[in-house]
Amino acid sequence: MNKFACKDLGIDCDFVATAETKEETLKKAMAHGGTVHKDIMKGQSEAQMAVFDQKLRDSIQPV
Repeated sequence: MNKFACKDLGIDCDFVATAETKEETLKKAMAHGGTVHKDIMKGQSEAQMAVFDQKLRDSIQPV
């Protein structure tokens, strides 16, 4: 089981995603971020998005 929380990235949000695999957890996190936090994503450069994506992947931890 893997877990991601928005708070792990310093985002003031109580969302937590859990799934059996890291990829499933990432999909849930991205779906949430794309709807709830689209304002954060808007205006980011490709390089900034790549850094954010890596931080998100790194923050997914086994539980």
